[in-house]
Amino acid sequence: MIDFRYHLVSIIAIFLALAVGLLVGSTALSGKAVEALTAAQRAVKDKNVTLTQQNKQLQNQVTADQAFASASSKRLLTGLLTGQKVVIVTAPSFDPAVVSGMRTALAQAGATVTGEVDLSQQFLNSGGQNEASLNQLAQRLASQYGITLTGQSSNQVSGQAAAAQVLAASLLTGNGTSLASSSSQGILSGLTNGGYLSVSSAGSGPVPAPANLAVLVTPGTPAPQTGSLVLEATALALKDASNGTVMAGSVGAIGTNSIISAENSKGQVSTVDNADTESGQIMTVQALYLHGKVGQYGITAGAAPSPAPSPSPSPTLTPGTGARR
Repeated sequence: MIDFRYHLVSIIAIFLALAVGLLVGSTALSGKAVEALTAAQRAVKDKNVTLTQQNKQLQNQVTADQAFASASSKRLLTGLLTGQKVVIVTAPSFDPAVVSGMRTALAQAGATVTGEVDLSQQFLNSGGQNEASLNQLAQRLASQYGITLTGQSSNQVSGQAAAAQVLAASLLTGNGTSLASSSSQGILSGLTNGGYLSVSSAGSGPVPAPANLAVLVTPGTPAPQTGSLVLEATALALKDASNGTVMAGSVGAIGTNSIISAENSKGQVSTVDNADTESGQIMTVQALYLHGKVGQYGITAGAAPSPAPSPSPSPTLTPGTGARR
């Protein structure tokens, strides 16, 4: 039998070895380790200072750009859409700053906003039963009010595509056709009662007056976003029924798998990805003015910083006076 003192000596030896190890490590090795950690800390601190300065510079640049846009908006927008009528269609979780800013910019451009249609999450749901129910409703409304549905297919959002065409017909008159107010009311009531959207009119009537231009406001939530196929079909339907349609979103929603990114890859409808800023709202109005000329505008890679020049006359100088005319 092993004597207890043997175990005691072993335990003491273990703790002694640990103590010696700690002592050696804290004296012989601590100098180099501390130097390395100090150098790493200094590098991180320097990088943080640099990034903070860059961030401040970018913030100042954005502030200056928006101040310039605000100061220039009158010249860039006034008279651009005089007499035009615009309907605003919003996706679920849209950024209110986009809509409020667009209303201001459109009014400054001389356009009239006829109303707003807010799509529900149910409209974006491409699940089998919901898609089938929406398809049946769209087919019934189209037949009842004499609307010809085009491009019908058996893809996963055919119901939403059909409903979007019916919706566009009830709101827009850009393609030369216009439904009676009672027909538009019947269509919008059918879609509203089904839980697919809600409607507000800017006029005295229960439904928006016929418009010839449309803005589709995308979700304001960060990417990835769901419902891209549905909103692409909706944008196309609005485009086909109008003289011009723009898909507009906020800066916070930019990213891979965002709805605007998906649309940009196809290039079917004009897009603006910073429509929550004053410069983006100016771009949206100018893109509407360009009508059928599709382009991608905003701040993402590949997007043009602005549309083609507006038709506002350029100032000229009178010889000897320097005054505008």
